[in-house]
Amino acid sequence: MSYWKTGQIIQKGRYVIDKVLGAGGAGITYKARDIQTQNTVAIKTLNATIQAQPDFKKHQERFIQEAFRLAKCNHTHVIQVDDVCQEGELWCMVMEYIDGGNLETLVKQKGGFQEVEAIRYIYQIGSALSYIHQRGILHRDVKPANIMRRNQNNEAVLIDFGLARDFIEDKTQIHTNSRTEGFAPLEQYSRNAKRGAYTDVYALAATLYYVLTLQIPFPAQFRNQGISLIPPKQHNPNISDQTNLAILKGMELHSEHRPDSIAEWLSMLTENVTIELSSSSPLNRKQEIEIPQEDIPTKPSSTRSPVMPLPPLPPTPSKKVRKVVTTSHNAVDSTTYDPLSPKRFQHNPIASSSTLQTNATFEQDQIFNDDGNVNESLIPTEMANPQTFAEPQPIILSEVGLDYTKLEELLSNQAWRKADEETHKLMLKAVNKVMEGWIDRSTMNSFPCRDLQTLDQLWMKYSRGKFGFSVQKRIYQSLGGKRVYDKKTWEAVGDRLGWRMNGIWLFQDYLIYTEKAPQGHLPSVAMSGLLERGIYTLMSRMMDCN
Repeated sequence: MSYWKTGQIIQKGRYVIDKVLGAGGAGITYKARDIQTQNTVAIKTLNATIQAQPDFKKHQERFIQEAFRLAKCNHTHVIQVDDVCQEGELWCMVMEYIDGGNLETLVKQKGGFQEVEAIRYIYQIGSALSYIHQRGILHRDVKPANIMRRNQNNEAVLIDFGLARDFIEDKTQIHTNSRTEGFAPLEQYSRNAKRGAYTDVYALAATLYYVLTLQIPFPAQFRNQGISLIPPKQHNPNISDQTNLAILKGMELHSEHRPDSIAEWLSMLTENVTIELSSSSPLNRKQEIEIPQEDIPTKPSSTRSPVMPLPPLPPTPSKKVRKVVTTSHNAVDSTTYDPLSPKRFQHNPIASSSTLQTNATFEQDQIFNDDGNVNESLIPTEMANPQTFAEPQPIILSEVGLDYTKLEELLSNQAWRKADEETHKLMLKAVNKVMEGWIDRSTMNSFPCRDLQTLDQLWMKYSRGKFGFSVQKRIYQSLGGKRVYDKKTWEAVGDRLGWRMNGIWLFQDYLIYTEKAPQGHLPSVAMSGLLERGIYTLMSRMMDCN
């Protein structure tokens, strides 16, 4: 039986154990130092209780499966596994060390999250779940304790895949009935019930329920005996009507009444949809809310504000689609989900807008490979004309003392992705919004012009006129873009800049960080959720500064 102590050296001198970070029913996680890199890491292995059981080998086999399943994942919001190794008879996985705590602890310390903050984290974890679902994996244990936060960028990370299993959508398979009460749906109480992405939808909705109310929802098996789920708005009257209904829809007792996918459920938090609850729901009649068509407020309301825009991944063609919402004129359609529509910043998030046809001409199965990645070779590009390129004027210094040396070095080396990330960081620093992680409209209206011009000129210079805010502005205005939000224009801009394909808004991970990208594709600040109202806020400031 192995239990590592402080100062113990493992893996032939590679790691030094610091302390125990935490332990669960099966695993134990240590904080350690990588002697080679001097980085702090987390090392997880099976705990002493499991090691003492007669079926330890079976548990270890599952642990190894979890380790290699995680090691294959490469997503910003999924815990990163750096190594899978064996120490004596005990297997372990070396992971990134996340120092921001988990959401269960954080929300208790803060006395509950504001809706904007909660939805931001939920969207990030929704992105991670969509990613693993595409790869045929269910997490099966989504809950606040299994969501960590990176302090450096305030991002949420999904951890603990110990209950994760491969699945085939809507097919009856034998699973263990391990679960967390309050967050597990009814199907997890049966070994041979059908499971699908809707299983994790329930848990994610229950997680949002908890972080907004500090109340654990009634367990599903009690609800199945006739006990109604208390709507979250009864615990916290500050929750918006749309979020209240979206949580209840995601937590429908029976899976056939839930959204089919994470993307579909996330769209219910922001889109103009009618959410129809089943007869077993505590609100058993159709809930519709109408709002007056008013201009967008200049700052986020208390119940809705910018969230991380995580549009749905392209649907897997082979998966069976189940219809849940029966109201035809407002049926949820993940392919028309607009992640940056400014309507989501209104006090009441349900905005009325008509469904518009897009001009996208890309075929989904032509653009995306089998593994869900963008097939860059098949994406039409719009190259800058070298005859019309004008060398920008010398770089202007920062008004607020920012250092652009790193950005210039990245751009000169054509490290487009890292340069894009550095641009985001610099913009947040310029207006002291690093902790918030986004820039509201009023703050952007006073963004220092010299710094905006410096960013633009650096991108223009090293891309030979292909990338930059000026390029985006030219395309935006050529499509009729003005300072006022227009859904049709926004979609047309997304199509032209390569931010949408076949009507689907791309995740930031799916952007093209090569010279094959369409003209104006980068930087991505206008579509990444960094700015309230996205392109409109950026273009308005560009017009002011010019």
